[in-house]
Parts: sequence; C-alpha cells; structure tokens
Amino acid sequence: MLKESVREDYLTWAEIDLDAIKYNLRQIRRLASRNRFFLPSRHNNPSKTKEHKIGVLAVIKADAYGHGMVEVAKLLDEEGVESFAVSNVSEGVRLRKIGIKKPILLFETTLPIFVRDICHYSLMPTVTNLDFAEELNRYAYKIRRNVYIHIQVDTGMGRFGIWHEDAYDFIRKIMGLRRLIIYGIYTHFPVADKDRRFTLRQVKDLYNLVVRLDKSGFVIPFIHASNSMGLAGYRTDVLNLVRPGLMLYGLYPHPRLRKDIKLKPALSVKSKVIYLQKISKGRGISYGRTFIAEKDMIVATIPIGYNDGYLRCLSNKAYVLIKGVRCAVLGRVTMDEIVVDVSKIISPQSFDSGSRCLRLGSLVTLVGRQGKEEISADELAQYADTINYEIVCSLGNRLPRVYKKR
Repeated sequence: MLKESVREDYLTWAEIDLDAIKYNLRQIRRLASRNRFFLPSRHNNPSKTKEHKIGVLAVIKADAYGHGMVEVAKLLDEEGVESFAVSNVSEGVRLRKIGIKKPILLFETTLPIFVRDICHYSLMPTVTNLDFAEELNRYAYKIRRNVYIHIQVDTGMGRFGIWHEDAYDFIRKIMGLRRLIIYGIYTHFPVADKDRRFTLRQVKDLYNLVVRLDKSGFVIPFIHASNSMGLAGYRTDVLNLVRPGLMLYGLYPHPRLRKDIKLKPALSVKSKVIYLQKISKGRGISYGRTFIAEKDMIVATIPIGYNDGYLRCLSNKAYVLIKGVRCAVLGRVTMDEIVVDVSKIISPQSFDSGSRCLRLGSLVTLVGRQGKEEISADELAQYADTINYEIVCSLGNRLPRVYKKR
C-alpha cells in the first residue's frame, strides 16, 4: 500500500515544489548558453566582436502562473536571476514591498495615472504610446529622477506595441525625452510553437531594427523576444536576454521540446475523500444526470470544484489518483465537489461487507504523481481543450498553497 502524506489543516490544497523550480532554472540557463549574443553593429570592429552571457528575465506574472509570486520571486532572487517581468503596476509594487531590488519590467502598457507609482517604486514600464511617455517624463522631471523603460515592437503579435516599420522614428522621439532611459527593446512570438517561418521573420525584423538603431548611435542595452517556446525552439545571435515563464514551473510550451530540456513540474494538487457510497445500477450522478451507472459501483466525493479552479469542462473526462489508481470523474463538476469512481479500489461486495481499504480522509491527487501513475497539467488541458497555462493558473491561484523545499 502507498504511504500517504495528508495535511491535517486543509481539505484541498496545492503543493509547490521550490526545488523543482530551482532545477528548472538551471536547465533554462544551460539551454540559454547554447545561444550567443554576437551583434556586429555593437562594435567598431566586427571581426573582434565578443560573445556575451545571456541573462534571464524571469516571468512571474499572474502570481507566478498560479505558483505564488512572492515565494517564487524570493527563490529566484536568491538563485541570481538578473531581472523579473510582471503584468502590471500592482504586481511590481508587491515585489518591491517584499524587498526585490532587481529590475522589474511591466509587460502591459499602462495609463498616465500610474506614473507616480512607476517612478517611486523604480519600475520599468513598457512604453508604446507617446502621450504616456511624455507624462512619465514630466513627472520624472518633477521628482528629479530618471526612469528606465522598455519599448515593445510589434512584429506580428497584434496586441500592442509599435509596428516594427514605425519603431525607429518612435524610438528617436523617445530618445528626446531626457528623463527616460531606454533599457530594453522586445517583441513577442504569437506562433513560435506552430509557424517557424513566421517566427524567424519576426526575429529578422527585430534584428534589422536594432542594427539600424545601433548604426544611428541609439544603442539599447537589452534585446529580448525569447519566451519559453522561443528559448527552446530558436537559436539567435540578436537576443541577450531570455524571458522564460512556463518552463520555470516545469511545463512545456510544446511536446517536442521534451527532447531538448528535462523539466520537473512544480505544482501538484491534492485533496481528500470526504464521502463514500454505493451507487446502484441505473442511478445518476450530479447535475443533469449526465452519468448513469451501468452497474453497481462505489464512488467517492472529493471537495474540489470549479470554484477552486477545477474546470467544469473536465466533467466525465478527467481522472484523479487514489491509492495509485486512476479513478474517473463521473458526472458534472460542481461548484465545490466532484464524484469519482473508486470501484477498482473497493468493490461493491467489499463495501457491503464493511471491508474498507479506502477510508474518509484518504489522499487524492488531482495533479501530480502518486505511485507509478501521474496526472499532468497537460493531460487536464487536453480534456478541457485548453492550454496547460490555464490549468495551473486556475488551480494555483484559487487553492491554499503549501511550499516544499529541502
């Protein structure tokens, strides 16, 4: 029988393995070392151009993809990542308040009402709008402080950013705002996992822009585009900063990358059996009676539902692990509970006789490994017709977290 480790203080919880994140960071650094920064336009003598170490911009937005931004940031700070990226001002301020002193990039373009916090907390905003840049510059003059910024260039994402053909003139105007220091320039890959030709064209467009800026004397220190998929799937000599997100947490942006890098999932989700019952042939389970028992069976109720981030579309599709056995989710996922088939663990005959190898409080693994079996975020994403990002963000953000570290 499997040795169970069940928490006394929670019915359902997410466990975050911080050692797995440390391991993944080491693998990412190794992968990044395959790339080289070798941009001839940065030097007067191209033949003597030196290669440079590729830095890591750790993406911990969306509460570190559901893994907990504060704990993850502290860990990665100790591990020596060069800088952090978050979505917005509130996330950046939160990092400053816990003592993170390294550069913090705000991915989302923002509004002038936030210039005060950006300046006072030394955040690096993404600038894609001249009106915002001018307001930021005015406030920086007022408090006599320089503000470091990044410019996002749109090479095909279409979300926000300066179109690459217009970016040179935009950057020249920003250079005229004396309190703004352009620290980085970047783009985003929308189809790096599907369209290699399109992505390589994006890299080329960014490269051409940077070379043109360099030759005009507008040298921007950091150039980045490599999210997890870009880092693992594309080698380039124009980028000197990689920005892994998903891979930090042990998840792959595409299955084929498993050949290039070995990662350890950091998040697991666990619960307990809170009710056991025998269901007779012909009885239905949960709302809508979408599952009707074809034979007598034993089912267990588990205290997790869509209120906890366990998606309703997993109804009648997903599995959980109990005693190392895969147990099917039966009927619709409700707000607070699911019902699973445990007949492989305890038969109706054993249940009737009172012989119980499964009891109330027994451990249930919804994401993670139990014995030789594993339920991954990728598996749940396949059932839900979504991506593994949504699975970990939904579950990790809503459940109480327990951190594990040797």
